[in-house]
Amino acid sequence: MQLDTTRFGTLEVDPDAVITFTQPIIGFQEFRRFLLLTGPPDSGVEWLQSTDSGELAFLLLDPRRVIPDYRVPMAEHLLSELAATTEKEVDVYTLLVIPEDKTKVRTNLKAPILINVKQRLGKQVVLERRDYPIQFFLAQARPKAQEPQEVSNARSDA
Repeated sequence: MQLDTTRFGTLEVDPDAVITFTQPIIGFQEFRRFLLLTGPPDSGVEWLQSTDSGELAFLLLDPRRVIPDYRVPMAEHLLSELAATTEKEVDVYTLLVIPEDKTKVRTNLKAPILINVKQRLGKQVVLERRDYPIQFFLAQARPKAQEPQEVSNARSDA
């Protein structure tokens, strides 16, 4: 089947590539079928293109690119809903917002998108963690290697 999109033109859609969301993305209740499209190489982003509306596409980010220890606890019922047996079968993404003001680029760490690519199932979950904000501005993210660290063996010769 063919899908006319506003961002990617006309796409040939393999029905076996469609990811069905077991629960809709918050605010988009009527859209449950998507394609996962690869973003630019080494960018850490992907596109989630609706197959129900060519105008609807979400930019996804691998959150571990900005928060290396980002983790989504996956209870057994969540794995079951995504037809996964282990956490390794589930890819974790966050929704990325890129406004004109590049200092305001942000991602939603509170409500990640989970996708079992093999089984073609997805779901957005809302985490209970308070340290993962709804709006995490990427300008405030710093790689671990750049964070100031206390010197453990400092000495003064004075």
